[in-house]
Amino acid sequence: MLDNILGQELFFYGVDFNSFKLNSTVYEAIEDEFDGYRSYLSSIEINNFQDLIFFSKPLALVKVFKYDDIDFEGYKLEDVSDGHVWLTIGTDMIDHYYPCFIFLYNPKYNDWHN
Repeated sequence: MLDNILGQELFFYGVDFNSFKLNSTVYEAIEDEFDGYRSYLSSIEINNFQDLIFFSKPLALVKVFKYDDIDFEGYKLEDVSDGHVWLTIGTDMIDHYYPCFIFLYNPKYNDWHN
């Protein structure tokens, strides 16, 4: 589902559970459980639920990149301004053997208290 927006600059409005909003579209990462302790990213689908909560203003302008290497297969949302990875979604191969579903939201930390 994200392959058709790879490399495009999109506004990122945050996450709610396994869903995230880019521009006006909400996507959901679906986990495909293989067995009791292994899991994969099954798909990323458009989520039409109305009860999800996102920021009213975009957090960042991001680009979606696809990653596929020995240990990880999936997508990363990188900030256009500084390369910060806001979200990582996919399947990680722990110890090259155990697949693990990844949905890692990494908000920026603002050092506002100093």
